[in-house]
Amino acid sequence: MQWKKAIIGLFCLHTTPLAIADYEKGADEYQRGNFASALYEWRQSAEQGDAQSQFRLAEMYQRGKGTSQNLEKAHKWYTLAADSGYLPAQTALAEQYLAGEDTAPKLAAGWYERAAEAGNAQAQFRLGLLYLEGKGVKQNDAVAAKWLEAAAKQGVAPAQNNIGSLYENGRGVEQNNTQAMKWYRKAAKSGDAYAQNNLGAMYAQGKGIESNHAWAVFWFAMSAQQGNHAAADNIDSSLEHLQARKVKVGTANIRAGNSTDHDIITKVHQGDTLRILGSSGGWSQVYLTQKEGLGWISSSLLE
Repeated sequence: MQWKKAIIGLFCLHTTPLAIADYEKGADEYQRGNFASALYEWRQSAEQGDAQSQFRLAEMYQRGKGTSQNLEKAHKWYTLAADSGYLPAQTALAEQYLAGEDTAPKLAAGWYERAAEAGNAQAQFRLGLLYLEGKGVKQNDAVAAKWLEAAAKQGVAPAQNNIGSLYENGRGVEQNNTQAMKWYRKAAKSGDAYAQNNLGAMYAQGKGIESNHAWAVFWFAMSAQQGNHAAADNIDSSLEHLQARKVKVGTANIRAGNSTDHDIITKVHQGDTLRILGSSGGWSQVYLTQKEGLGWISSSLLE
């Protein structure tokens, strides 16, 4: 499963005017790169009980910005902010526990659950993964699906990919290729390489949709360009189903997009064979085997 850093949102909870002022001073100093000054300002408001400042102070200690790294102090301030109900602190504290001792996943799951119940999308995603793996909680596909779908509905691309996989395989939910395609497509369009590969496989196999090897190659190529070796391996089986056309001129340009305004990414020569994904407005989209990528060529240059 793919883990990604929690998305951190910043908002205030029950701050006094003085604490707000100190927080804003700290934020200004941080933006200027004056980390020691930011640390000082945030410590003032954190000691007054401002959860947002406690969270930012914990981040500074964890990363060693404006001070030496101190995970114990980071843990202290994360805990204070988390106990106040500050959702980013709850997810950050959970991540600290996951990186800790053998018993820590149970504590992590508890904090993720608090944040997930409050609607935090990243906590919902992480909690879903814990239930899927049985880490810190009793393994439960149905509960995993519940939290992954909740996060997916809030736009978390890895959660969309994972709930798509559960629908495709009937884990924790009733098997449904249409739902799998829906979630894979959302995540793929957001740039998730795993979802792009999975979506390509659905098109190649005709699962949840009529088989379409042009779209399969497109999504495999998008995924392969991000370094997904599985996607690169999948391309060959779909390429043989695509139309092949030869270049009929001495030298032709392959462009990044279907316009003469787009950058030239490579050149091809008379007699070269190209696999065609589709055509639009006098241009043909091609797959470039040597570059493991996609490009466009004027259709008039092909036999």
